Parts: sequence; structure tokens; C-alpha cells
Amino acid sequence: MKLLHPIGLVLIATSVLIAGCTRQNKTTAEFAKHNSVYYWKTTFAPDSAERAFLAEHDIDRIYLHMFDVAVEPDYETGGSEVVPIATTRFEARVPDEIEIVPVAYITLDALRAMAGKERKFAPLIVDRLLAMSSYNECGKINEIQLDCDWTASTRESYAVLCQTVRDPLQKKEIELSITVRLHQLREPAPPADRGVLMLYNTGALKGHDTRNSILDIADVKPYMTRKRYPIPLDYAYPVFGWGVKFEGEKFVSIVTEADTVSQPGESVRRERPAAAEIVAVKKLVESYLGQPASGNLLYHLDYAQLKHYTHEEIDQILGR
Repeated sequence: MKLLHPIGLVLIATSVLIAGCTRQNKTTAEFAKHNSVYYWKTTFAPDSAERAFLAEHDIDRIYLHMFDVAVEPDYETGGSEVVPIATTRFEARVPDEIEIVPVAYITLDALRAMAGKERKFAPLIVDRLLAMSSYNECGKINEIQLDCDWTASTRESYAVLCQTVRDPLQKKEIELSITVRLHQLREPAPPADRGVLMLYNTGALKGHDTRNSILDIADVKPYMTRKRYPIPLDYAYPVFGWGVKFEGEKFVSIVTEADTVSQPGESVRRERPAAAEIVAVKKLVESYLGQPASGNLLYHLDYAQLKHYTHEEIDQILGR
């Protein structure tokens, strides 16, 4: 895996990692409370409206996408390699009052390609996250996050990756959090200090009969079967919308909400969860899995999307 510094320097991991972990997870009561938001763009440049939004809603923590880990062709060998792509560029300074949690998204193909070599790749991912955070003056890093839609067949490999990431972070007093999809609630939890349950993109996007693929309480209910999860959880809720275009019953693409049909047989399904729907899911989830460990998260910081929700609705979603 070629992991490059933002200005082109190669990061080389030199530490030897020891498997196993003796650290105990905190209880929910031990976590500091935060209002948080994801930032999922490849350019960090929040505008004045987005900065004002952070202040108005006392949001003091941003989960900031740094890069994806993916499988790309290796033109020198004719094979493929695991590499970082979609690296975020910083065109604005991180506000002093905001805590940054750097996030790496790991594709399922990359996870499969790392199988058996997790201890090689884990330090490279961590080093790149911390190097980017330092280079872009993101302040003190208290937590990093891995985002991966792992499956039952890749669970063991992901657990090894998480454990190998988590062990050396303990010495730096940095916690590891992971994202958790609804289907992953049915599997044993990977080793991490806590998780964020992603309560968006819950439905079948490409299904012609889907009502709302972003969030529908009917899609969430079947997964609410346990009263606790092995690691503390926070909850992320969607505050965005889009259009889903079809030709007949065949999925074509995601489009903007403003896009219209251009030929016979086309249709666009408009999706945006109403605040009342989000709050209903919030109540359902908390009735099963309990209150969030440190707070709720919004997905994501984009004022063009956030403006569709009132100040009071955002506060209600955050739980203030």
C-alpha cells in the first residue's frame, strides 16, 4: 500500500505491533458529551454559513474524511495494489474550537485484498491519518475512525485490522472508533473503543419500490433486536436529500433533487427524510440500544442540504 504524505513524502511504518488488547471499554457515562457532524467532501473549505451552523448548534467535533483505502490497478506489474485515493485537500484552516476526528474509509475490495496482511497495512493507515492531521494543523487528535461496510465473511479480517490499529493508539492516548451499519449489529463487534451507528442509506437504493432509501423506520425496525451492543455507540442521522433516477424500473443514477425527467419512461424518486421521521427513528433506536455514548452526529456539513431543516429541528435531532 503506497501511503503518501499530503506533500508527497512516503510514510514508512517502523513500529512492531503486538496483538492483543487489555484495555477495557469505557461506559457511556465516562464519555465527554459532544454535538458532532461528519464532513464528507474531498475539499475542506466550510463556508461562512456552515461555520455559523456549527456555532449556532454548539457543534464542537467534526468527523473529517481524510482518504479512502481502495484497490487500484498497478500499471507497473499489471496487477493491483491497495492505495489511498480521494484524499481531502485543506483549503481552509480548522477552527480552533473544533475537535477533528480523522476518518479513513476502507472499501470492501481493499479489506479483502488486505486479508492475511492486516498487520502490514494497519500502521500505514494510522500513520497517514496522523500525518495528514498534523500537516493540516488539525489540533490534538483524541480519536481516529475507521469506516468500512464489512460483512460476515470479512469480519475476522476486519477485527484483526482494528485490533492492530487500536493497540499502538493506546500508548498515544488516542481512541479508535468504528462505523457500524445496521446489518453489522447482528455480528460480534470488532475491537474498538466505541462505534457510530450509521442511520442513513438504510434502504435499497436501486429498488424501484423503495419508499426512501436514505431513511425509513420500516427498514430500521428489523434490526432492533438487542438491548445493548458490546461497545458504546453514538448515532449518526441523515440531513440530506437527493433524487434517484429510473428508466422504467431500472435504476440509472443518483441525481440532484432539482433534476427532472428528460425522456419517456424516466422517473425520479425524491428522497429527503423529514425531521419527524428522523426523530421517530431516534426514539426507536434509543429504546433498544440506549442513549448515545457521547452524542448524536449529523451527516453531513453541507449548508445546501442543512437549510432544509429548521434550527429547532436540528436541535431536536441532536437531542439538545
